[in-house]
Amino acid sequence: MTDFTMSLRPTFEAQVTAALMIQSNALIPVKLAARLCGISRQEIDRRIHNGTFPKPHKLSGKKRSMRKAFYLLDLHEWIRDPKNYRRVESAQQSAGAF
Repeated sequence: MTDFTMSLRPTFEAQVTAALMIQSNALIPVKLAARLCGISRQEIDRRIHNGTFPKPHKLSGKKRSMRKAFYLLDLHEWIRDPKNYRRVESAQQSAGAF
């Protein structure tokens, strides 16, 4: 392989990985979500509370160290227009039933 093809390979693999993650609507941990969105975890928590950031999904049931993640498509929607983003609660969530 030439130097040119060797330099293209990591870029191509990254693009394929990103496309597969979007297509499958992968779950993204909070730490990675903060990096992708360019804001701190504390700012994410504030925006979740205000309804201006996607709601995380619980990955574990432990109260002390609850792990949360975001669906990539939800983050993508926020990234497209962070200033005007408003989370839409479904009828079940607003009624308190999950």
